[in-house]
Amino acid sequence: MAASKTLIALDVGLSKPIRGLPMSDIISRGEILRFSLDDSNEPTQPSLLLSDTPQVALPDGVVYSKKKDLLYYTNMGVPPLNDGSVYSLCPDGSDLQVVLSKGQIHTPKQLALDDTNDKLYISDREGLRVLRCNLDGSELEVLIENGDFHDAAVNRDQTRWCVGITVSPRRGLFYWTQKGPSKSNTGRIFCASIEGSGLRQRTLLLQNLPEPIDLEIDEATNTLYWTDRGELPYGNTFNRVKLEESGTRIDSGGFVPTPGFQHEIIVQNFKEAIGLCHDKDNKRWYVADMGGTIWFFDEDGGDKVSVFSDESRSFTGIVLVS
Repeated sequence: MAASKTLIALDVGLSKPIRGLPMSDIISRGEILRFSLDDSNEPTQPSLLLSDTPQVALPDGVVYSKKKDLLYYTNMGVPPLNDGSVYSLCPDGSDLQVVLSKGQIHTPKQLALDDTNDKLYISDREGLRVLRCNLDGSELEVLIENGDFHDAAVNRDQTRWCVGITVSPRRGLFYWTQKGPSKSNTGRIFCASIEGSGLRQRTLLLQNLPEPIDLEIDEATNTLYWTDRGELPYGNTFNRVKLEESGTRIDSGGFVPTPGFQHEIIVQNFKEAIGLCHDKDNKRWYVADMGGTIWFFDEDGGDKVSVFSDESRSFTGIVLVS
């Protein structure tokens, strides 16, 4: 492994002591951590990039642009309010810049990078939307809209909530999750075209999932991977499904599905799994969970080990930087 490869992890800050603290203090205790990876691919003790600042308010999703040498991350803000934001910064923590300011996006969750076309795709949970913008935040557009988030009854319907997102420039598609209520088995995964203008026509890929969260597509193998926070034994898992070449249908000749599902569950027993990132060079995956653990395992789910654990942390998004 290259010595320069590092792992960036977001700590949402919700596992720290809350006694006597107002909500305004609780939500501003997120941190962005940088782990150097040793020769065994395991993270060393982290260093802080950003900590205890209003610019890290319930951080959730993070991506890295090698072309720009920049990290982009989302802040959920206070979820009932329309006050989410997106920032960029250098991998050493310098040059913090606003990409989308408060009010431009409601509750941004995972974001995906189209480095080919210099675009960010963002799932906006309570905003009931998928949005896209340039890397500087310009040309913000709504691609998917599941209702008017100003309508309280509509906004409470968690089957409309967009959470995870990934993009395949090669196939001209983006994919997103709508998780449904906690552990409800009403989660779904959709895809739609990156081309065109206005709201996109969607294709339903999977449904009746426990609670799908973050997504990543491997364009080389046309395989979709995701984390799921739902009820045991099918939730709190890491999952995959092979897609047809078009990217809009499940390949029935792909991986052997878990009985009762169209996809394969390959790793179990996380503690509210969220972030995932693929180390393609070493054919390994990292998964971060809200229990404060970062896990590491091979591409078929074997050799799962905890490589960092701290109960005072609550991890959301993660990304490799090299």
